[in-house]
Amino acid sequence: MANMESVGDFKLLEAKIIASSGLEVDISSSIVNIVIYEDTGTTSITGEIMLQDAFALTNIGPLIGQEYLKLKIITPSLTEKENTIDYTENVLIINSLSNRSSAGNNVQVYILTFTTSELVKNQRTKVRRSIEGTYSDIVKIMLQKELNCKKDIYIEPTSGIKRFVSPNMHPFDVIKMAASQSISKLVSAPMVTNYIFYETTKGYHFRSLASLYAQGSVQDYTTFVPGGSIDYGGIINIERELGNILDYEVLSGSNSLLNHTTGVYSSDLIVHNIFNKSIQKHSYGIFENFKKESHINKFHGNVNKNDFPIYSHLAIENNGKTVQDFRSRILVTPVSQNGVTDAQHSTAKDTNPFTPNDSQNWLQPRISQMIQLEQGFLINILTHGNTVVNAGDVVRLNLPYNAAFKTTENENSDRFFKGAFLVKRLRHDFDFGDKKHKTHMTLVKDSLEDTLDGPDDNFEPKPKSSARIIDTIEELYPRL
Repeated sequence: MANMESVGDFKLLEAKIIASSGLEVDISSSIVNIVIYEDTGTTSITGEIMLQDAFALTNIGPLIGQEYLKLKIITPSLTEKENTIDYTENVLIINSLSNRSSAGNNVQVYILTFTTSELVKNQRTKVRRSIEGTYSDIVKIMLQKELNCKKDIYIEPTSGIKRFVSPNMHPFDVIKMAASQSISKLVSAPMVTNYIFYETTKGYHFRSLASLYAQGSVQDYTTFVPGGSIDYGGIINIERELGNILDYEVLSGSNSLLNHTTGVYSSDLIVHNIFNKSIQKHSYGIFENFKKESHINKFHGNVNKNDFPIYSHLAIENNGKTVQDFRSRILVTPVSQNGVTDAQHSTAKDTNPFTPNDSQNWLQPRISQMIQLEQGFLINILTHGNTVVNAGDVVRLNLPYNAAFKTTENENSDRFFKGAFLVKRLRHDFDFGDKKHKTHMTLVKDSLEDTLDGPDDNFEPKPKSSARIIDTIEELYPRL
């Protein structure tokens, strides 16, 4: 245990601003608070640093939103290796100064907003050329050549050689386009899609949800009664306290109207092949396709790795139809395909090594599963600070069953908020007032270990009598 005195400890090793004038200033003694954000839905890390300034740095520097920030913070861990947030070589970019106000005694307080340099470079870079290669190779080109990224890059190799013309796109837009269409080369059965692109303090990630789910759990979280982390002899159990949920909020869950509209439950895809003038229709239903997809309990379920949808397959019409039987969203995509090759592109030697986008392999399940990450079982938790956990990691959650009456199974845990969850986003708060570090996390899961009840005779209750039609002039114009 590396110098762990109490949970939430941290040490600031370096905090310096390099002003636009070239002046380098140590701001360690002026920091009130540092916040760092990670999110699997955004391309880069962002953050805020609140300063209490008695030296008029805003004028002397000056601070105009074009400065560099060197930052290094160490948090102790349960191993001999300390966890470090290090931006002393890959410096952060200060992009704005806001909320500037006087605190009295010639002291002013303001907030500096910062982000990683790749995001700033992305905004001033446009890609205007033809690009060839696998999508994973294209991502490497965008990060290393276009954005000069020197950080660790986690890339899951993709299959198929692609060719497209980038019409004045930012590098991150090229990467996001690649993520939406990528198919993993590492796993072929079942086919792995659903790539996402994001950054953590450990580097950039271009990988599938399946690869995230396949990781081991990095931390267990549950709620303890006061004093529950104290062992015999009055010694605090640090490991247990790190897994203690200080506060939580269960977010709104699935929206069935949205799920029908967006294609979570079902959709039809019409693929028009421009080359041979053919049309193919592909139908997607969540219950039919669920086992072909990669969801979190497929890797972290119980002993039998049971993995079931978070929706019920109950019959909603008296003809036995379920939510997946209504194709409320229809998608249309064109291809130019000659067999298994892309007929739209060819090499200088008139060969066709390029693969088409094959939207029938990824579009419908991607729409369904990505929206499930926004409409699944979501919970916000507050814990003691822990930089071992990053966005995109898997943690295990165990919320107690809170009710005046026990179930027949006498369950101790909430049936929905237990087991493996994906860290969708997190926020590190370093408070220099009380010298403590806390972490706010949003956790999500898109499958269950047990199937939900789905009776075939529980359709929508309706009156037996027919609807009454009101169409007479006496009833519609009573005062005429």
